[in-house]
Amino acid sequence: MADLKPVEITDLAKITAVSAPQISPDGNRVVFVHSTMDMEEDEYYRDLWMADLQTGKAYQYTSGRRKDQNPQWSPDGSSILFTSTPPTKEDEEKKKPQVYVIDVAGGEARQVTDIEAGVDSPKWSPNGKKILFLSNVKREERESDVKVITRLSYKFNARGFYENLRKHIFTVPANGGKATQVTEGEFDVAIPEWTSNSRAVIFSSNLEEDADLVRRSYLYKVDAKGGEPEQLTNVLMNISGIKVKPGGKEIAFTGHDYHNGSGTNSDVWVMKEGKEPKNLTSDFDQELGTKLSSDIRVSSPGTIPAWSGDFLYFNSCYEGATRLYRVNWKGGKVKKVLGGIDHSVESFTVNQEGKIAYTVLDTTKPIELWKRDGKKSKRVTNLNKDYVKKTDIQGHEQFTFTSNAGHSVEGWLMKPPGFDSSKKYPLILHIHGGPRGAYGNSFIHEFQVLAAQDWAVMYINPWGSGGYYEDYQAELPGHYHEQDYDDLMKAVDVIIERNPWVDPERLGVTGGSYGGVMTNWIITQTDRFAAAVTLRSITNWVSFYGVSDIGWTFGKTEIGGNWWEMEDVFMEKSPIRHVANVKTPTMIIHSEEDYRCPMEQAEQLFTALKVLGVETEFIRFPGENHELSRSGKPKHRKERLEHIIRWFKKYLD
Repeated sequence: MADLKPVEITDLAKITAVSAPQISPDGNRVVFVHSTMDMEEDEYYRDLWMADLQTGKAYQYTSGRRKDQNPQWSPDGSSILFTSTPPTKEDEEKKKPQVYVIDVAGGEARQVTDIEAGVDSPKWSPNGKKILFLSNVKREERESDVKVITRLSYKFNARGFYENLRKHIFTVPANGGKATQVTEGEFDVAIPEWTSNSRAVIFSSNLEEDADLVRRSYLYKVDAKGGEPEQLTNVLMNISGIKVKPGGKEIAFTGHDYHNGSGTNSDVWVMKEGKEPKNLTSDFDQELGTKLSSDIRVSSPGTIPAWSGDFLYFNSCYEGATRLYRVNWKGGKVKKVLGGIDHSVESFTVNQEGKIAYTVLDTTKPIELWKRDGKKSKRVTNLNKDYVKKTDIQGHEQFTFTSNAGHSVEGWLMKPPGFDSSKKYPLILHIHGGPRGAYGNSFIHEFQVLAAQDWAVMYINPWGSGGYYEDYQAELPGHYHEQDYDDLMKAVDVIIERNPWVDPERLGVTGGSYGGVMTNWIITQTDRFAAAVTLRSITNWVSFYGVSDIGWTFGKTEIGGNWWEMEDVFMEKSPIRHVANVKTPTMIIHSEEDYRCPMEQAEQLFTALKVLGVETEFIRFPGENHELSRSGKPKHRKERLEHIIRWFKKYLD
């Protein structure tokens, strides 16, 4: 152990991320995205790699483009499409991703699109002749740089302002040529999928005039040559994935109808045109997808639901781990395919014979690629082997307790390296975002860095977290800062009681987004914490309603209505109303282009704390958004962690 190096901030540049695996039609190979960070150049590099599942060897497949992503096999397995920025000397800010196709046998990739606005969500047609993609279309041509805003949805975190843009479907011949716009009008298209005969496209959208007010969708179908979309579903839903059965007419999708408010679990649905959708997972009381927080994850394209024969595959997080499941499209019980209690199945891909490739994440290891053939699982890549072997990475101890309301709460405690039970250690409470995010068995670099400072880190999934049964997360809206706050405070009490080595005089608290608003709430309710760091937070639910990119829907669903109808409730739930109670030294970290929790939220808190004479610092990151801790510029991510450590060292050591 003495030879192992502690986890450092700059270890972010030593970790390789595996994402977006795509298995070949014959099940013999997997193409995936290989991502690394260069701290000196302040950049991320992403190339395609290929894994031979028969030999177990993985090798680099593309190079030189820096941002190769979204790989997909052609239906016949002879080619791979992907998106990348053109390898030119053009200003990086002006470079937009384009579609490329490369022969599996090798050679140079050929650029298929040249779209000024760039492309996303490319998909092969089932016959392999065309590729569809989404791109922004200007609503009107205007020479002025003045923004004329006429709708509620005019900005979005990480996307910026798009008041004059609509996202529509295009198609282009697979061998290149002129792109054809398929949809047009005053609506935005999401998650498009080809029909199995390559003649039409299914997509999610809302063509109604008041679409901005509800931010919910229907399914539509449009001819691949263009025309008026045909509405397929009649219930507004939160739709997160669409897949058409290969060679069939059945349409599967994931989503929910808000029957239990914003905390409703998504389900897997299947339908035929002209008939009502059938819920295949109504008895499966778990949310779909991976909920677990991780700051080394590179996002993969949505893979749920995924067809393989008569089965639909999906992953689901429950009690701190994400597992892979499947259900027959004709109905029946949901069955677990992969996963345990000590690791999480991240992205996955399955061919029509049921061969599976997937990525695995656990507390002490970054993401790697695995395969499943029959009943046997085997790791395919070990790209982080040297880093794991040489680094003193900490595991965590799971604990549970019964809340004051009678439900079970799950949490984890990470001890510092070289732990000595005869010593006293500071404890940092870290609160997840969401609010329906979750902690569990996943690698979180930030926790490892904090533990390496000789601090213990405690994290739980309080009432309202995702990754449990529906009522667990659906009871939070309308009841913020009630049972969730009580669970967090009792968790601290439980850890102190069960672990005499925890110093109750040296407690810290931090969290981002929902974790930020909870940090703000905590310091207005108690003085038990010696220091706090609030990240990308909410301080005022009334102003949040009007300035956030999702404020008018999120504020309404989470607090219980429109603020002008219940202003007292909105303000009572706002930490800023109770700010005169704060005595805890508090650092405020925020990104200047955060449109989810806009900068004015942090400004309100900083101004109040300064006027009140509370020790505080305000750290603003230019050019960053709500995703700073996960995908911000490498040097900014490094400095963010340096500020957090500096603040806690000042008050906890």
